[in-house]
Amino acid sequence: MGSRRHRREALSCCPACAASLGRRRRRRGGRPQWAWVTLLALVAALVPVAALQEGSGPSVAQAAPAPVARPAAPAPEPAPRPRREAPASRAARPAVEWRESLALGTPNAGALHNAVRLPAEGPGYYTYDPATQRPPGGAERTWGTAALVRQVMDLGVWWEATHPEQPRLGVGDLSRPGGGPFTGPVVGHASHQNGLDVDIRLVRRDGAESSVDAATYDRELTQAVVDRLVAQGASLVLIGPRLDLHGPAGVVVRWPNHDDHLHARFPDPDGTGN
Repeated sequence: MGSRRHRREALSCCPACAASLGRRRRRRGGRPQWAWVTLLALVAALVPVAALQEGSGPSVAQAAPAPVARPAAPAPEPAPRPRREAPASRAARPAVEWRESLALGTPNAGALHNAVRLPAEGPGYYTYDPATQRPPGGAERTWGTAALVRQVMDLGVWWEATHPEQPRLGVGDLSRPGGGPFTGPVVGHASHQNGLDVDIRLVRRDGAESSVDAATYDRELTQAVVDRLVAQGASLVLIGPRLDLHGPAGVVVRWPNHDDHLHARFPDPDGTGN
């Protein structure tokens, strides 16, 4: 202690010595104030980070969520069939001049006695001329036995009752007024000679009452007509080779040149061979 006091006294002998002593005291006094501030700020920043790591526990990798499968787009529905406006009231059957008619011979070699003419139109049907493909049916082409005319008109009534929003059925050739060979003009037949045969258009898919073929017909509706003809007692229904139609074997038969119409034949009510 004594040597330290003597040294201070010796160094204070002049102002220069005293200044030197002051500089030494400041160096021994410790770190500058800014160093302590920086250290405290660093500690304060590390404390919350440490607390966060302690509370969250070990880091666990999260699996990516599975992709959500989107439902498949629904298949487009087929376009609905065109509909015609249903008549406000059912038309009465047109007047017919009924006769006691006779089918003579066979459909391919026969004649017709006391023929009955099918009216140009009635409930559920209209007639057309195959030579022009336009209505009405030709005056020389729409004759048949009374039994055949009733069958055709009954078919029209059934069609209108069961398919009121669909086009009417187109009825083509029956027979000549007196039967016999049916050679034209334009369109002829090997049969249709004794008033028992009738041609009926296929039902069109677009609802039009006009010419039709295998590319434009409605299979479901035309099949309904075939089934009805069979139910009414037709002994023969000819269908074209390209038509997707069916029926009882020996009654519904595929035949050339019938891809645009059905050919229906009904039995002779008084028997064959007269």
